[in-house]
Amino acid sequence: MTLDPEPEGRLYIDGEFREAATGGYFDVLNPADESLVGTAANGQADDVAAAVTAARRAADETSWGADHAFRGRVLRQLQEALRKEATTAKQIQIAEAGTPAFNIGSHIDVMTADMSFFNDLIDRFPWERDFGTHQGVGLPSNRRVRYEPYGVVGAITPWNAPFMTDIWKIQHALATGNTIVLKTAPDTPLTGAFIARIAHEQTDLPPGVLNVISSRDKAAAGEALTGDPRVDMFHFTGSPTVGQRIYERAAVGIRKVCLELGGKSANIILEDADLAVALPMTIGMCMSNSGQGCALATRLVVHESRYDEVLEALAGAVAALPWGDPADPANVVGPIINAAQLERMEGMVNRAREAGARVLTGGRRGDSPTGGRGFWYEPTVVADVHEDAEIAQYEVFGPVLTVVRYEGGDDEAVRVANNSRYGLSSYIQTQDPERAWRLANRMKAGTVNVGPSFYLSPDTPFGGYGISGVGREHGEDGFREYLQAKTIATPAVPA
Repeated sequence: MTLDPEPEGRLYIDGEFREAATGGYFDVLNPADESLVGTAANGQADDVAAAVTAARRAADETSWGADHAFRGRVLRQLQEALRKEATTAKQIQIAEAGTPAFNIGSHIDVMTADMSFFNDLIDRFPWERDFGTHQGVGLPSNRRVRYEPYGVVGAITPWNAPFMTDIWKIQHALATGNTIVLKTAPDTPLTGAFIARIAHEQTDLPPGVLNVISSRDKAAAGEALTGDPRVDMFHFTGSPTVGQRIYERAAVGIRKVCLELGGKSANIILEDADLAVALPMTIGMCMSNSGQGCALATRLVVHESRYDEVLEALAGAVAALPWGDPADPANVVGPIINAAQLERMEGMVNRAREAGARVLTGGRRGDSPTGGRGFWYEPTVVADVHEDAEIAQYEVFGPVLTVVRYEGGDDEAVRVANNSRYGLSSYIQTQDPERAWRLANRMKAGTVNVGPSFYLSPDTPFGGYGISGVGREHGEDGFREYLQAKTIATPAVPA
């Protein structure tokens, strides 16, 4: 896909676009055909430091954190501008991330609309609250609780859903009065630069409040950001390994951390499930976004009485899924983000096969629909997988559905589903609502989806158990993650 005009790829620091201090750039490639989408500035430690300096000044020397009405106005300007520029946002993400046009609206249109919740919450949140008089240690005192921003937020986002995760971090941080330094993923830097351009050109956002950094070397830029003591809070979406490193870095100075670190979400098909409802949901919630999603239902846990029936239906349906050019809205599955991810995924499927699992369909690189270029893997179903196998315990992050058989009752279904270090999401397929509630209450996951439902909404919290992370995004819970509570006591006047 060729974009016209060429997308913005420079760094955005202190209210202006600039080249990296070294003047370096790197190519951003389309994963569908390895064509050049654009170039992005190759930010280094000096650029990260400059961005933090700008964010620190804006946090400490402007009224951004205290002027709730102004923040609300600016963020509504941003929301409206993103609505108007949605077509461009979609084109950029399809090109640099390979997101299928089939579901790009859920990444761009829905997330832009969802900004209304936080924009409205700015107006109705209890920024200060009086608690009346209390006599503690003999001193009658009035108490007031005040909520204040941390200051500077360092945010790091992944490549699989760049607009969604970029705007979540920006919206959460700015709505609560913080300033932000956003470091984008090396594979998808142009979406973040696009948001910065829209904010720069179409809002009254003050300089330094929003800063966006791109870098070819994600580790170097990330280390510079997490090592800067002027950053008060970190919010990261990505792998558990990197999340742990950020947690360790943030421990120096005892900085606040929120982490969303992926999942291996179980989808239980109980013996009473209506497969006409359950199987479309199962396939859609595994193959959506080409399987490259943290909360997707990639681990299917099936009761023995329905196992053969489920496998037969899955094999045919997944084999028939249309895949190919992500710009074609008829295709459900698009490319894999890069060669390294393709090789990693291929290795996991091959090792599962060698260990005795059955590949019902797919299980190999796809013949390129783009003239032999790009990174392609056929939609795949791997059956007869042991619950402790590598492919049942680790994220594949591709269009691969792993199927595990269980015997026994609901206790066993829950045990197998909870047999994971992850705990981001889970799914339950049954026709009995009361049974679903009983199981949902026992699932060790931050979100549970029963039947044809899905957790994601702006007003309810999203986050994980276990190595899926700490903290929450969305809802008032997510809003409060970015705020510190201060209690102020004053002498009570005797009645």
